[in-house]
Amino acid sequence: MVNYEQKPVRAFGTIALLLDIPAGTLLDDEDVSKGCFVVQPDGTYNETRDKFVWMVFSGHMRHTHLDTGDVTERLAGYCSLGIYDKPGVTRVDVIENTKMMCIPPQLRNGVPLDGIAPWQLSTGESAALTKGTKLFLASGTAQIGNVQITGPRQISVTSGDKNIAAVSAVYGLTFA
Repeated sequence: MVNYEQKPVRAFGTIALLLDIPAGTLLDDEDVSKGCFVVQPDGTYNETRDKFVWMVFSGHMRHTHLDTGDVTERLAGYCSLGIYDKPGVTRVDVIENTKMMCIPPQLRNGVPLDGIAPWQLSTGESAALTKGTKLFLASGTAQIGNVQITGPRQISVTSGDKNIAAVSAVYGLTFA
């Protein structure tokens, strides 16, 4: 049973689940029994043998590898892309209230992982978005020109390069 808020939103061909998880939660879902994820030898999860896309916006989660006792802390800015978890069984405990995003394999709709990249800016930072950029702004507020944009929002740069400035810490993904 899910005991936290999940909000599905479109993200360039995928469906991202925005999660608001209270402290003390032990994560589990239909693939996970009592909060334990089975990580295969190649770094994929459970029977799906595929990777989830996780990104933490705020809070603190702890992944404990039950086979080895190794602990990995997941804090704001953590993104699972390009990171392969150790094989074995992993327990996920939410230490502080956590806001994050997850794109499970079944909601990626064939979008390849190598076409997705993490993207973030700290408050006050800015960056150029080149023509053709597809940015899923998952969390935070940014400004492009005179327009403030608050996530979740899909941003497609179609006419020339644009400058984006972070009004608050912003987190998202770019899509090829």
